[in-house]
Amino acid sequence: VDAIAGKMWLENISGKDKIFYTTGRLTSEMIIKVAQMEVPILLSRSGITHMGLDLAKQLNITLLSRVKNKHFLVYNGEENLDYDAPLPAKADIANIVKKGN
Repeated sequence: VDAIAGKMWLENISGKDKIFYTTGRLTSEMIIKVAQMEVPILLSRSGITHMGLDLAKQLNITLLSRVKNKHFLVYNGEENLDYDAPLPAKADIANIVKKGN
């Protein structure tokens, strides 16, 4: 994160139209650094800490974790996402979770 932040700063690259992808856990420190880079969307293959989620909500960072293939969990900022397929109804989601799909 620090190397990317430094390159962006040195080359005057705006983060406002970027998505930051990492394989590590989304901690409060990660959220702070992404916010400083003005990157609005953060996603990871790993999970998120409680403090990271609290900060993402305060700083309005769209946060996705457990990203793998077409599957992911949205923890914050769902209104900022535009899905290319309609989401199932909440009742359908409950049935999917119960079946373990």
